[in-house]
Amino acid sequence: MIFLAIFNFIKKYWFIFLLIIVYIVIAGLNILPRSLNVFKKERLLINETPIVVKEIREIGELTTSEFYGEVYADLNEVYSEILVEHGDSLKYNPTAFYENYPGLEKYEEDARNFRVKEISFEKESERYDLFLSDYYKKLDHYKEQQIEFGKETNAANSSSEKKKLEKRLSDLKEKIFEEKEGFINRKEKFDESEAKMRKQKRDFRDKRKKRNLVYIGRGWVKAGIDLKELTEKEVFIDDSDSLYIHILLPEPKILEADINPWFVYTEKKKIKGFELFIAKTGSLLSSDNFTDREISAVKHKCKVRLEQNAIEKGLLNNAKNSALITLESFFHLLGFEKVKINFKTGDHELITEI
Repeated sequence: MIFLAIFNFIKKYWFIFLLIIVYIVIAGLNILPRSLNVFKKERLLINETPIVVKEIREIGELTTSEFYGEVYADLNEVYSEILVEHGDSLKYNPTAFYENYPGLEKYEEDARNFRVKEISFEKESERYDLFLSDYYKKLDHYKEQQIEFGKETNAANSSSEKKKLEKRLSDLKEKIFEEKEGFINRKEKFDESEAKMRKQKRDFRDKRKKRNLVYIGRGWVKAGIDLKELTEKEVFIDDSDSLYIHILLPEPKILEADINPWFVYTEKKKIKGFELFIAKTGSLLSSDNFTDREISAVKHKCKVRLEQNAIEKGLLNNAKNSALITLESFFHLLGFEKVKINFKTGDHELITEI
């Protein structure tokens, strides 16, 4: 009885049911205007560009990728950078540097003396390379002459002419022999200089090892997008039927990098963030003979190297890809149906409404 009543009801009002079905189909095909489509999302309450920009700015620094790693740095690297970056200051006011970095004066002296020897060897190497180039050119030329004299000797018509050519060929062979002798002597001298330079390098490295401080650093680096500086000119919203947003973002950057006192600290496992690896002054192994400035400089170098390693391993590229996925999802949740995201380049143009 119930099914019969339902059938009669549908039969009586079949036209209304047909209209409902047609409406659902058209709405599903996204043909109806938003005002007539009950299945469409309502317009956002935040539908003005300035307000949207304000909401995005409030996100602040958006971390989209992280890197964890282990690096090391030593005091000699710090000294090398000081000599390069503060060379002029060291000339006019070295006292402050030498107080904060007690080993810097000796390191500078050793480095200067070694550099003099290194420059001398570099010049000798250049002269030797020119000698080799000239020697091989001469050798090729003599070989061509030798072949030519051989052909002329075989083609000589008279014995006197043949003897003259044989004499020239003999003189040429003697000249080639002398050139080879000269080459062997010059090569032996250069090999001696090269061996001496290798020894001087080892001695210089050994001197650097006599006073050195090495730390291992374990930490993390965070990269992402800084949205605080976003402007209205970098956001375009088409508040028509599709609710389209196009946003121009700054390139991802390092937001934070740190090495905490403890990298891992649990009941079962404890791993230090900074771990002293070498602290050597002469024959002693102790960190007591290093200043606070030296220790903090080496630790800072660890942080710098950690950032460099993170970038080399593709952290910024990963941050960009993750930012695209994260922000697309975020804007879809806000109600935007079409989202386009671009990143600024050095020659980017601001978005303008067309």
